[in-house]
Amino acid sequence: MTIVREYLVTGTEQATSSAPLYFELTTDPDPVRVSPSSGDPQRADIVLVGSRRSGLGIECRKITITVPAGNNSPDLTSDINSIAPQISLKDWTPRTDAEAKTITFTPTTEFTVIGRDEGVTIQLMDARINTQVGSAPLRIEMEWREIGFDDPWETGLATMNIGKFPPDFVLDNFTAEQPIIDNGDSVRLSWVAQGASSVKLLYDVAEVDVTNKTTWTVPNVTGTTVFYLRGTVQVGNNTVERTLMTTVTVRIPDLVIGNLEIHGSVRMSRPQSVSLKQGIEAEPGHPMEDILDGSLDTYFLTKNRIFGGTLIIVDRGSRSLITSVDLWFGDRAGNFRPRMGRVAVSTDGKEWNALDAWSDNATEFHWKAAAGGSVIARYIGIESISNWAWDGVAIRSLEVDPPATPLILDDNAAEFSVPVIARSGITEP
Repeated sequence: MTIVREYLVTGTEQATSSAPLYFELTTDPDPVRVSPSSGDPQRADIVLVGSRRSGLGIECRKITITVPAGNNSPDLTSDINSIAPQISLKDWTPRTDAEAKTITFTPTTEFTVIGRDEGVTIQLMDARINTQVGSAPLRIEMEWREIGFDDPWETGLATMNIGKFPPDFVLDNFTAEQPIIDNGDSVRLSWVAQGASSVKLLYDVAEVDVTNKTTWTVPNVTGTTVFYLRGTVQVGNNTVERTLMTTVTVRIPDLVIGNLEIHGSVRMSRPQSVSLKQGIEAEPGHPMEDILDGSLDTYFLTKNRIFGGTLIIVDRGSRSLITSVDLWFGDRAGNFRPRMGRVAVSTDGKEWNALDAWSDNATEFHWKAAAGGSVIARYIGIESISNWAWDGVAIRSLEVDPPATPLILDDNAAEFSVPVIARSGITEP
């Protein structure tokens, strides 16, 4: 039994080898499909792109492609003479040897220089594919030496495998609707599949059977994830398998690692969140999150009439030092300014201590700790201290210094703004 595997990362199949060039393989159609038992044969164009990725150029005097020719599963074509070979190197010509099953390219001069960051493109056009499903290895041989040295000629080798699939097999266009998402968002994946007896979606430790489906939504993606789509079909004693890949990047992802070595400082923080007093709603288009977006061009706006008491609570994620608090009220035109109020802080959300108050219809509020002073709090509350109702209040921005950072480690000190439990004691140097 033979298993035919084709693994595609970005539409190309790559191979590493002893060759002086790094080769990539593409085909048209993709994947290559076998010819029917009767009627017109299936044909394919095969493109090999070799790139020089080194500080030195090379001198090259011969490139030979060995094409498995015959009627069996490991053969690509039953007629090597059906292939029209082309090469991008100037003044190079091909020669096909049907008996040796090779196509050899040589220059009209002794050799050609392929410089650093240059390469070569080889095209095997209009190859007539045989009728047997399988995997056909293309062997690439290069006679070369580094430029500027009178060294003996070396032979570098590379092998590229071409999978041959049933005529009706399709697995393609595997994409994510949004390739970049926020932490915790869902990912909707889609693809085209036909003629596969089994299609599996694989990611992390999950394996999902998506046979007869063309879309799937993965919820709560918290880290940058590589998704694989694997389609298989049984053809006689051969199992044909094709795997596609797509990557989804998560902004500020969760991180799960083994060992971690850090050169520099460590700063750990949690995102701030904001909540409203029960019964208060935000005007559409002006959500409460606009208070924390750091922009004076956006603003939160209340939808309904509100009275005295704590109206808005900002949770900094953990208890931390606070040295200043700044607030900007109203919209860009100065409308929707609140009546008299104050800013208070709390470590537990129950007991509150006022920092300072603002006067009627203020446009800004600024509090700064006394020289060398600070407060420790987790919650910041914006309160009304007037018996008058607030009609349509806008808050443009809240800025707190320093930003919420419960842990800072550097070469000289460790600063904790959260409770610390030492289970094995603390050693002071």
